[in-house]
Order: sequence, then structure tokens, then C-alpha cells
Amino acid sequence: KMFSQESKRLLNHIAEGVILDVGCSTGEFLSQLDWKGEKYGMEISEHAIKIAEEEGIKFDLNLLNTNSHFDCILFRGTIQHIDTPFYYMKKAYDALKPGGWIVFLASPNADSLYYRLFKTLPFIDNTPNFYISSEKSLCNSLKHYGFDIREKSFPYLGTPYAKPIRDHIQFTLKIFGFSFKPAFWKNSIEVYAQKPLEIIR
Repeated sequence: KMFSQESKRLLNHIAEGVILDVGCSTGEFLSQLDWKGEKYGMEISEHAIKIAEEEGIKFDLNLLNTNSHFDCILFRGTIQHIDTPFYYMKKAYDALKPGGWIVFLASPNADSLYYRLFKTLPFIDNTPNFYISSEKSLCNSLKHYGFDIREKSFPYLGTPYAKPIRDHIQFTLKIFGFSFKPAFWKNSIEVYAQKPLEIIR
């Protein structure tokens, strides 16, 4: 259900061309995305790559080895796991065609009340987390590299994770030391940014 909601929001901005999913795992998101065009992935797990390739996802081109090739570069819940996140944003800018989109889905938001209180988020796991993005830091970084911010949102209500009454009760109990991990307002952020059609030097 979350894939479906995110896909609709993504396709409202761009729905065709060449897309790259950075940290695509086995390609589950790209495979269900009703995208018109080529699909590429970046992934460190050889096992996951083999599964994704069976779904038609390509891996020969990525944001580190090409310029002005992609129409959309997607980071879905992966930016926090990259040890050089700002370098990847810069390279994404170079790898996008003019007018191309960089999209962050299911990304952590350090500006959330949950993170400010507990210094973590429910979906932050034990894998390496190098950069816990915030609305301000993520958007300012994208602007610094030349992107125009087109939309940002904080999905909560209407998502399959949200149960507001339960979440608020568990959030309150967590303040008093109980070990709940509720979904909560502004825990995650989505950002849609675009490389300008005309580059002013």
C-alpha cells in the first residue's frame, strides 16, 4: 500500500524517460512502478542485483559513471545509508538531464518531534546510518547543488502505518520510558526537486 501511494505521488511529477533507483534492493519498488521507459538501479548486494535484473532492471549506468542521462533519480529510504550523501547529490545533478527530477521518498526527518525527543526514528534500523536528513538540511543541500525544490511533504495520515489514536498513546508512553515505536507526524519526508532546464553559469 505504501508503494502504491508513493508511486502515485511520483508519477504525478514525472512518469516516463529513464529512471534510476539508488539503493534499489531487489527492485521491488521499480518493478511495481507504472513507468514508461528504462529502469536502472544501484545496489551493493550482488544477490539483490540478480533478482532485480530478472525484473528487467539494468545496472550498467548509474549516477557515478554518466552525465545528463537520467530523467529521474530516486532515493527511497536510502540517503541515510550513504557515507557520502552530499557527493551523491552533486553527482545526481550531473547525471540528470536538464529538467530531470531528484526524488526522496521515505527519508528520515531529523526535524520531527519524535527525533528531537528520542534521537532516533522507528524505521531507523541497525544498518549504518551516516546522515539523518532534515527538511532544512536536505532542501538547502539540494539548492546548493543547483536544484529547484518543487514539493516537500510529510506523509503520515492515510499511510498504512498511521493509527493516530494508538500512535499518540504510544508516543506519550514512550516519553515515560516505554519501548514503543509508533509512526508519528513528520517522521519521514518526501522531497521533489528539479534540475533547471536552462543552466545559468
